[in-house]
Amino acid sequence: MNGTLIEDGPIVDRRPIVTCAGELEVFSAIEDNLVQALPQDSCDWRRSLGRPIRSVHIGATFAPFSPAALPKASQWDLIRQPLFHIYWTECTDVDVYKTSVREDIDNWLKELIAKDIHDWLVVVVENYDGKRANKLLPRTTVLDKIRADFAPKQGDRCISVINPGKVESRSADSWRGLVSRIRHLLLISYARAVARLEDHVRQQRERRNEIGWDFMQYFQLQEELAQVLEMLGLNDEALVQYDELDALFSQFVVNGITSECVNWLHKFQKPLEKWHGLKLGPSKLSNNPSILELRAYLFAKQAHMLLLTDKVWEMAARCLPFLHTCTRELAILEISAPPGAVACWLFLASMEVLQTCDKFNHADEVENYSLHTASLWEYSSQKIRSLGELCGLLPGDVPNSQQLHTVVLLSAGMGDNPGTPNRPSPTDKLKEALCSQDAFNKTYLELAELAMGTYKHIGRLRSARLVGREVASFYMLLGETQKAAAFLGDALRTFEQDGWHELAAQTQIELAECFKKAKDVRKLVGASAFVSAALEIDTLIRWTYFDEMSKCLDSLDKPLVVPFNDIIKIVSVCLNSDSVIMQDSMINVELVIESNFPREIVSTNLVVSLEVDNKENKKSNEKYCSSRILTGKDLKQRDPMLQRLRIKRNLDYKQDKQLATAGIASKYTELKRKDSAAPPVQADFSYCLEVPDLPLLITPGLNVIRLKKQANKIGKFYLGQVAIHVKNLHLISSMLTPRLALEIREESPSLKLYKRTAPLLSGIEQIMNLILTIGSYIIEPKSKIKLTASPGLTLQVIPDEPLVSALEFEVGENIRFTSTRTRLRILADMLSKDHQVTIHCPWTTKPILVPLNFTPPLTAGWRLHTVLHRKFVQVSVVGQCESDLIIDQAVLKTGNMPCSAMGKKHESSQIISNGSMFFYMWELVLDSDEVSSTIKTEFSVRYKLDEKDEDKLYQYFFDISDYQTLYILDANVEPAKGSEFCRVGIVCHLNLSMKSASQMLRTNNNVKSVMYEVLAEQSVWAVCGRTAGVVCFDSEDEPQTVVLDVMPLTSGYLPLPLVRISKYIPAESGNSEKPNKVDTHPRLEPFSAGQVYNKSKGKQVHVIAAITEGY
Repeated sequence: MNGTLIEDGPIVDRRPIVTCAGELEVFSAIEDNLVQALPQDSCDWRRSLGRPIRSVHIGATFAPFSPAALPKASQWDLIRQPLFHIYWTECTDVDVYKTSVREDIDNWLKELIAKDIHDWLVVVVENYDGKRANKLLPRTTVLDKIRADFAPKQGDRCISVINPGKVESRSADSWRGLVSRIRHLLLISYARAVARLEDHVRQQRERRNEIGWDFMQYFQLQEELAQVLEMLGLNDEALVQYDELDALFSQFVVNGITSECVNWLHKFQKPLEKWHGLKLGPSKLSNNPSILELRAYLFAKQAHMLLLTDKVWEMAARCLPFLHTCTRELAILEISAPPGAVACWLFLASMEVLQTCDKFNHADEVENYSLHTASLWEYSSQKIRSLGELCGLLPGDVPNSQQLHTVVLLSAGMGDNPGTPNRPSPTDKLKEALCSQDAFNKTYLELAELAMGTYKHIGRLRSARLVGREVASFYMLLGETQKAAAFLGDALRTFEQDGWHELAAQTQIELAECFKKAKDVRKLVGASAFVSAALEIDTLIRWTYFDEMSKCLDSLDKPLVVPFNDIIKIVSVCLNSDSVIMQDSMINVELVIESNFPREIVSTNLVVSLEVDNKENKKSNEKYCSSRILTGKDLKQRDPMLQRLRIKRNLDYKQDKQLATAGIASKYTELKRKDSAAPPVQADFSYCLEVPDLPLLITPGLNVIRLKKQANKIGKFYLGQVAIHVKNLHLISSMLTPRLALEIREESPSLKLYKRTAPLLSGIEQIMNLILTIGSYIIEPKSKIKLTASPGLTLQVIPDEPLVSALEFEVGENIRFTSTRTRLRILADMLSKDHQVTIHCPWTTKPILVPLNFTPPLTAGWRLHTVLHRKFVQVSVVGQCESDLIIDQAVLKTGNMPCSAMGKKHESSQIISNGSMFFYMWELVLDSDEVSSTIKTEFSVRYKLDEKDEDKLYQYFFDISDYQTLYILDANVEPAKGSEFCRVGIVCHLNLSMKSASQMLRTNNNVKSVMYEVLAEQSVWAVCGRTAGVVCFDSEDEPQTVVLDVMPLTSGYLPLPLVRISKYIPAESGNSEKPNKVDTHPRLEPFSAGQVYNKSKGKQVHVIAAITEGY
């Protein structure tokens, strides 16, 4: 279609022309070698206007010199004229040069200069043998003379070459110099001619809006520039020239159709008479081409340049826009064509490009051009299918005479472009496909399969599924519904995964029609359900398929499981019961669903499965709901491809433990193939939540459904799937995620022993509550509960029966989740405080141990008081009972030592309340003859709750030891001499008097040394000097007196400083029996209560204020 195919390489030889003058027989001997040597090496082409330096290969065409062929000074088409001129001579004799050669060179140069040509070269060929080399060289050579005569300032314009036909090293260097010089000067001349051609092309393009401007003339001019660049090896720049021509023509077509100055465009508006296929190869454009021929020729040139630069993928990428451009320009120019002619040409063009891509296939570029060939395969399949519809070749059609005539007309317009038997041309394939339906079917399916396979290879799955829909419709025409259903099913799944709901809905309609044609009732019901619930489809169509579904439901012989998808949407799931549910209680769940059916449906059953928590099969990535409600946002399916990757760190270390590399990698390295046709997973609905009132009417839109179930199984469960049964149509939801958990527990009976808030008292009968709580199941009424008490504790549950240490009683009639209280009488003796009750229950083998702590109803304490040598015992009694107690008959027994009660309280009755304290006082009658170190003392008192009760005895035992008075301490404060009163800030005397009292009691006092300490309050007294000292009693009759200086710090009646005395044991009094452990330091030991009597306690001294200055 793009002209006459040329099989012999380039169309026009754009090598520069070089003329040869002088001795041509000299040049003829080296011409072939020179023609081959020039383009072998590259040279740098330096251009102006900031364009980059390019490395080019330049050749030449040599021709004899002719003055008539020389270009004029202002001629622009220098490419077609001689550009460089060389004069060849073999003269080596200076005399011969002067007589004839110089005049010939001078005439040659005059003719060049007359045409303003400065690109020339004079070459002197020197042929000599080895003998000549031994002769003396002349002073001046012919080359020197030529340079002096014609190029005194341009020495590079004259060059000599030695023995050009020989292989000596000197000759080879000379030859390389000649070739390099010619190549360099020729490129300079050629670059000047190319620049002049570019300027002329630019000028002609600026005149494109003038009247009389013709695109085809300009096309030939710019193509000549492109051919020059191609000859230089600049294929990318040559491609730019063809791209400019392409864009310029498109601009004229789009904008110039209404312009009056574009008269040349009407030449392309002639009717389309032939539509030969695109030929990607060297070709020649006809003189009067059609628009398709011009477009095909341009694209072929562009493709040729791309192939030369190894850009097969870009050629494939340009093909489809090129075909669309041609179709649009045919419509804009209103070019008439026979029906199917344009489709034939488009098919042939796309197939030609595809065959070329396959021919120039490189393993490392398959991915690149497959991105574009996939759309070409699809485009080809579409065009051949449109031709099949036009010619009556689709399955089920019978071509009529008009369609047969169309096939003949189209075949004639395509022309002949025969290929080889192993590689038929696109024209052969199309003609064969239009001959019969079988050939057409085979060709179309082959192209469609290639399109789908290529789309899948490059990862464009959705495009592959769209082609699959077209193939499915073709299989429907063939009557092969099973294959059609497979393609439609794959397309449907892809559209649903990608979120193309409208495409999915249209595919569902096609799938339903496929099942209807195949009379597959079960699949038809499922497809009709999806179509009727698709909101993207018109309501009338939805009603039609809903009625179709309802009609087919009665013919289903067994249940049909259909996933919810968009038929039923779960809006929310709410667990109205607690997350922990007791056995045999009710589980209540509120389910909100949205029905997309266009009409009401009657559900024969609606259940939600309950799945047992299986820790072994639990998935690690499964999510769980922490609340008791699942909303639509929670239930929304998440695309696994959009989830965050779990990344792990990879660190590689060298042998010296230094870090070599660091990187990251995904933990999920194993990729498993996902089953494209996985059936819906159905849970076990044997244990499930149910709707109590059936059948249930489900209306379009929102529906609130309440489900219940008695919790008769124990364990942890998750809400699984929702199932809605409409006769034998079972609509099943996906698994509810995140998982909503509920736990059903078995509550066992419990038996607890409760006491009052007040503490338990020993010695008094008290009441405790024995509470039996029935759990989730009933206990046998005849079962017995056994109570066993620890020693010293008795109990009873029957009011009038005596207390025992162990008893049994029956549980009796009981109801679930109720409590029964039994009054338990207990009595603990006074000897022990801690007791224990052991309870044996019939529902468990493990006994219940109940520790009980008892406190006595009364507590007592004692204190010893001293007055000189008299001793008084004070006993305090504190009430511990919550009720008031009556106490009387308080008795103090001190062994053999008599004592006398102080006051009349001992014999009278007293009422003591809880927390109150009562005191008794006795004086010990000391006998100086009978003195014991310890007095065993017993205090007893009678108590009772009221007058009717029997008296109970409370006893308190204690020992009185070290009670004799050993020392009598006395102290007083006197003013200093000359003062009558003690004043603030004036030093006073503290007189201490310590006297031993052991002689009076006839006791042996071993304590001979006493240490005194003055413990004065710092804010009242200041002790001046020493505050402590040791006093030794060598004689028991004489008291010891110590005088200390103290200073009052405040005025008023001040208590005397506190004086404390202690036993002083010196260091030398160590134990002689243990000489190795002799005390190295003295120590102090305190006196017991009653051994020291302080007479100064309660004394005060009157201190007056200090004397103020000025008075």
